[in-house]
Order: sequence, then C-alpha cells, then structure tokens
Amino acid sequence: MTLSLVIPFYNEEKNLQKVVVGLVNNLETASIDYELILVNNGSGDRSPEILEALAKEKPNRIKVVHVAANQGYGWGIINGLQNANGHYVGYLGGDGQIRPEDAIRVCQEIEGGICDLVKAKRVSREDGLRRKIYSFVFNHLFWIIFGVGSLDVNGTPKVFHKDWLGRFGLTAKDWFVDAEIMIKATYLGLKVREVPVEFLRREEGRSHVRVTTILEFARNMIDYRLGSEMREWKQRALKS
Repeated sequence: MTLSLVIPFYNEEKNLQKVVVGLVNNLETASIDYELILVNNGSGDRSPEILEALAKEKPNRIKVVHVAANQGYGWGIINGLQNANGHYVGYLGGDGQIRPEDAIRVCQEIEGGICDLVKAKRVSREDGLRRKIYSFVFNHLFWIIFGVGSLDVNGTPKVFHKDWLGRFGLTAKDWFVDAEIMIKATYLGLKVREVPVEFLRREEGRSHVRVTTILEFARNMIDYRLGSEMREWKQRALKS
C-alpha cells in the first residue's frame, strides 16, 4: 500500500528524531511504500532545522512542511494532509506517546477494504490521572451529544483512503480536528475500526493539553451541535 503519514511537531526538538527514526525503521521493516510528511507547526525551537536534516537523509521518503505561525494542532494536520500523495493518508501526534510498531500496526489494518477508517484506541494510558479524567468526561459527552461510537475520539493514528479527505472538508484548526473527523465519518456512514494500543508517558518535552484545551472542546461541541457550519457541510455532502 502507498501511505502518507502526517506528523505535526510544535517545539518537539527533544522528541522528534526518535519519533521519526522509529517510524521509518518500522515502516521499512513492514515493507510499506510510504512518505512521512513532517510538519513544523510554527515551532520556536530547533525543530525546523532537525526536520530538514532528517529529510535530507531520506529525500524520497520524507517531506517537510513549514507552518509559519502556530494556529493549533489541527491546522498543522490540515497543512500536512494537503501535501499528501499516498493512496491512504493518516496522521499521529509527534510526542512519542505511541510506540512506532503500534502506529504501523494501526496503519496496516486499513488494507483489504474491510473498513474505511482505522484509528488507535488507547486501552492503557500512562499520562496521569488528570488527563484520564479530561478524556473520560470529553469522550462520554461526545458520545451523548453526537452518537459517535468511540470512547477514544482523539486516539491516533487515524488512517483512511485519500478520497475521503475531500469529503471531510476539514476546518478545525485546534484539537477538535479529531472530533470533526469522527463526526463526519459517522454522518457519511464510514466503517470504522479501532485498534488497541498503549499510550505511553512523555519522555521529553511537555504536553500542550491544558484546561483551556478542554474549554475549547466544550465550545466546539456546542458550535458543531448548534451552529450553521455542520449544517452547511451536510448539505454539501449530500450533493457530492
């Protein structure tokens, strides 16, 4: 299969080399025809230089996309996906909390046409009690409000056929991009498969999830439930 995998990095100079090398090694061991799209998501550290150096080592496999100013996690993903050439496209976080072998295992599940979208489901989490509480509250509220059949909406990697990318019409620039994909996949009737993975503790850097992130989620859920954007997208989806 031909796979384009997007990884956004925001001030991850201590993590990114390990993340990228781990993914490359496992992709090549699995004999996957791949491209990695590494997004410098407005970083203020040495991430851009390190990403460019990695791309020079694998010029036919690694592409770097630079976002001048950080506008959110989702904006980095959207910019990366716009540069994807693979038959299948996907993304995962650049924090190194998913083992590369688990990430590749998720990606491989898309082959065979049994499902339209494959995503990770974090069945074991080492990111602390507070994050577990945030996740529990968000996922259950999301299930109640939108009826999406997943209790790990934000689990990545997420991988799907590139044809769906245009149908999704992604607009969420922040952390809500995962939720937007799941809402739209549910509405479009996509067959979704979840693959269990472990979510590791961060070894380097710091998490960018804050209390304000939860407030963003809550605001976005209300906007999507009551606002006009989702209604307009549904109208366009029906016509396409």
